[in-house]
Amino acid sequence: MQKREPHPCDALLRQWSIRREVANYYFTALLRLSPDDVDAVKRREEICEKLFFARLALKHVSDQLQSCQQEHKAKV
Repeated sequence: MQKREPHPCDALLRQWSIRREVANYYFTALLRLSPDDVDAVKRREEICEKLFFARLALKHVSDQLQSCQQEHKAKV
């Protein structure tokens, strides 16, 4: 049985998936934050900051993945 060669973009796809899960986690946490909590404003600021950086990382890896896919699509 022949072993399949991994696609050059597989690692980026895994990174993209992880970054997407992290961004979704922070977004969900933000939606579920109760305004009645004692530290609601502070927690909201913390989560917003984490969400900002998570989305930035997701955008970065998305761009890399798209470039990789275009590069390897052109070679086929």
